[in-house]
Amino acid sequence: MIWLLLLCSTFTAIGGWMVIDGQKMGWFCGGFFALGLPIFLIQMHPKASFLTVSEDGFKFSSLFRKTHCRWSDIAVFGTYTLRQNGLPVGNFVGFDFVSEYQSSSKMRAASKAMVGFEGGLPDTYGLKAEDLSQLLASYHAEWTRNKERNQPLEPMR
Repeated sequence: MIWLLLLCSTFTAIGGWMVIDGQKMGWFCGGFFALGLPIFLIQMHPKASFLTVSEDGFKFSSLFRKTHCRWSDIAVFGTYTLRQNGLPVGNFVGFDFVSEYQSSSKMRAASKAMVGFEGGLPDTYGLKAEDLSQLLASYHAEWTRNKERNQPLEPMR
């Protein structure tokens, strides 16, 4: 988020300099990137973007919008590469739901068609997508084992 904030700040300043030099395109450039400044500042708030793993599942938030997924609703974790115009933009963690899960079936089908997973995390929270996917998969596997033995999930380290 800091890099994106710096990028928007830089292009906003460049747009300002263009306006000072009499170039009208500077208004568009500066104005467009200035719109990103509050978004990236808000994302840096601790409650705006997070991932929390618990005994019953995981909760994540993006721009204060929270989503909770139970381990029992998840079938598999993996990674996907988001592309724009064929160029890779970033790697993210995706997941598929168990077949019994019925919520938002049309949205899940659209997501599956676009990126190969029914759901996904909006960020990698400072980890590589592959590492975060493996970490969540290991917690899911531990939950499955403990469910069979009727034991709680061990706390995160």
